[in-house]
Amino acid sequence: MFYNRQKIYLFGVVILLILGCEEKVVCPKKPFEVTVYTSEGQPIDGAFIEGGFDWEFFRVQTDSEGIAILPGHALGERAVIYKNNYFPQVVRSLSPTQYILTPTPQQFELIGNVAGTAIRFDSGTLLTIEYGGGYHMYSYNDQEITEVAFAQLPITVKKINLYGDTLWFSTHEDGIYVYTLQNPLQPQQLFHLDISGYLGPFAVKDTILGVGYPYGPGPLRIFSYTTDGQYKELSVIEKYFVKEMTFISNYLILIGNNESLPTVFDLNDPLNPVLVYNGLEWEYKSAFLFGDHLILVPKYGYAIGRVDYKLLNLSDPANPASTGGFSADSWLIEVVDDSSAAGHYYFHSQSISVLSGSISDSFYTIAIISESALGGFGGGAPPYFIIGNQLWKLEDR
Repeated sequence: MFYNRQKIYLFGVVILLILGCEEKVVCPKKPFEVTVYTSEGQPIDGAFIEGGFDWEFFRVQTDSEGIAILPGHALGERAVIYKNNYFPQVVRSLSPTQYILTPTPQQFELIGNVAGTAIRFDSGTLLTIEYGGGYHMYSYNDQEITEVAFAQLPITVKKINLYGDTLWFSTHEDGIYVYTLQNPLQPQQLFHLDISGYLGPFAVKDTILGVGYPYGPGPLRIFSYTTDGQYKELSVIEKYFVKEMTFISNYLILIGNNESLPTVFDLNDPLNPVLVYNGLEWEYKSAFLFGDHLILVPKYGYAIGRVDYKLLNLSDPANPASTGGFSADSWLIEVVDDSSAAGHYYFHSQSISVLSGSISDSFYTIAIISESALGGFGGGAPPYFIIGNQLWKLEDR
């Protein structure tokens, strides 16, 4: 009897070896090979293939022959293939095959490293500020960037406004500081407004200062101030959610969520602010300014990779007027000038795209930084752009 059972067991083992694993037994998947080419058939060295979540995450780079060996668990998974100056490709189900990346119409060339976000971006001269209070002055050309001055501001920098040569910045709990940059080599403090509380966005017009609340709906406070650091609260407007604000003439423009795109107060009498416009834009989630235009960002884009933006003309701030809109293949961060913009590329939000076009028609991506964009977009003066804490120059291929 025992002998027969042993034969049956051995027979079963043989069957398993022939047929493979049972459903209850996990068979590890073997690593597999993919190849990445250009649309002209040239292998791409250094392209990243990335996907998965948590312990299943994978990120592999191609070699000089365009080949990457992926772990077995990546088989059948969704992934993105990307490299600087190529359009990222989203793969819905990875398999051991060939993939193609299309080069962008133009390309970025690295000039050098930059610390902070641009507050002034002139031809050959760049001023930046870091969150930790580091102030930098750089000189640059198409070959290199060189730091020529540094100053450590006394506190963490939160929100920044530059009015001519006067730098204003808010802090977490220490009010607002004001510096002159008439000599950009040596910024000098003019005065400090020791306004209490956590400060959000702010805007300045003559001797009037509007300050928002940083963490959701909260009080909008209106102050008068003097250049010796004195200030007086003139009025308080309750419960407004403000991401950004600015003055146009005597009107304070608030940019918030879809219940405030925008909200406009007449501050001709700052003791008695008058609400003159409240934009309820349920299909939009945020907005940003470009000149006298407010560009409204929709909640959703289209699967084909298109985002449709709405334009409001604020030249008459009390009566914002819709002037149509435009489309782009990215989620825009900023319209840099009349013919260029920057954003997160639609099919790969980690990539920063620079786009060409206009708000009267459309914008389309002409170059992409996808490998080292972690620091985000830091400002631009075409053909130069700060992306991922590095200065890049846009060039023809």
